[in-house]
Parts: sequence; structure tokens; C-alpha cells
Amino acid sequence: MSLTYLGHSAFKFDLPELCLYVDPYFKQPVDWHRLEKGQLVLFTHGHFDHGVRMTPKLYEAWKCKFAGPRVLIKWLAKRYKKRVPASAFIEIDHGETIEFNGVEIKAIPAHHPMTRLGKISKGIFFLVARASAPGNPVNGYYFNGYYHSGDTLYTDGIAKSLKGKKIDTACLPIGGRYKVASPQEALRIAEEIGAKRLVPMHWQALYEQFPFRYQPSHLLKLAKTQGTRVKVRALAIGEQLDDG
Repeated sequence: MSLTYLGHSAFKFDLPELCLYVDPYFKQPVDWHRLEKGQLVLFTHGHFDHGVRMTPKLYEAWKCKFAGPRVLIKWLAKRYKKRVPASAFIEIDHGETIEFNGVEIKAIPAHHPMTRLGKISKGIFFLVARASAPGNPVNGYYFNGYYHSGDTLYTDGIAKSLKGKKIDTACLPIGGRYKVASPQEALRIAEEIGAKRLVPMHWQALYEQFPFRYQPSHLLKLAKTQGTRVKVRALAIGEQLDDG
């Protein structure tokens, strides 16, 4: 098994019998036309920077299925009903589990207390207005030893929801702006859930004028200072990380 970082919060997971993508918000240098065809796409929520507007293009190219929070999936099914059949959508809410090609996927609650980024920064309101998909609730996902948190701040509910789960790799936000975790919060989450490795995400500037507060270098320095047992793996776009 392996994961490939595709920028921002986008990942490709190669699992036994399943090619799975999470939050396919693709920007240069990623050319999604050259990516392996996905069988299942997981959306954590509907904010523009998590790929929901790719839904019709991905379906037409891959004939894949899409899963996400119930309110978002209903919105997508209605929005794209002329281009994507209803059978392509799968609803999954907090605490629920679906099975796809033999892989069990559990939705983990995230804490992202905002519905529109414009409430945080008027400068990016116009971006959100282009895609009015529901921004809450936000799902994290657990499957096959991987945990992708979606956009979240620290909350002890994450560890409670993952109690008893083996976490080999946790993909966690570190940007520290727009209501996502800081490096301190991400490391705390990773330690509480017993993750072996932490892959930072949601730190790259969406646009030059809207940078995030923290970068992977801040997380790496913090991990070294604290002497944590969690191994931080900051990946370049397109870099693959094998299991084990």
C-alpha cells in the first residue's frame, strides 16, 4: 500500500484492489489527466479548495464513485444530475462506515467551525462564491491504517472516534489559518491517536496573496524540539510514501 501527495489536501491512496483519491483539488504541477484512474473519490467537505468542482470531469474520465457528507452528496447529485448519475454518489456521515471493493472506510468527525471562507477573510470571498457547496459538516476518513483528517482544528473527539484503530499514517493540516490546525495541534492529534507517521497537508498558499501561517519546516522543528516518537514525513508534490 502507498499514498501519493498531490498538493494541498489531495492524496492518492493505492490500496489492495482500490485506487482511492481524497479531496482532488489539483493545481500545477499536477496534471490530473496523467493520474491513474480512481475508483472512489472521497470528499471531506464542499469548500472550493477540496475538489468538488472536479466531480463531472472525474466521472466522465474515470467513471468513478463519489462519497462524502450526506448534505454535500445531495448537493452534488442535484448540481450535476445531467452529467453524473445518482448511482455514482455514496453518502457517509460522522461515525458511519462504508465498504468499497473490500475496504472499510469510516467517517471521523472533524472540527472546522466555518461555513464560508469569506467570514474569515473578505479577500477570498469571491472564490467561495464560485462554489456554494456545503462547507459543513467535515469528514475525516480512516481506512487500512490511514487517517486523513480533512480540515480540522484540534479536538479530543478525533482520538475518541479512532480509539482502538491502528494508525500507521495520519495526514493532518498544519497551516494554522482559516480554521485549520497549527503544527502544535497536528502533532498533538498524531500523538493522541497513536500515529506512527504524520504527513503535513493544507499549508500551501491557495493564491500568492493568501498564504498560510505555518510550513512543514515549522512542524519538523517542533517535532525535533519535543522529541516526539511520531515520525514527520513532509512530502513534495507527486512524492509517494510506501506503507511500513
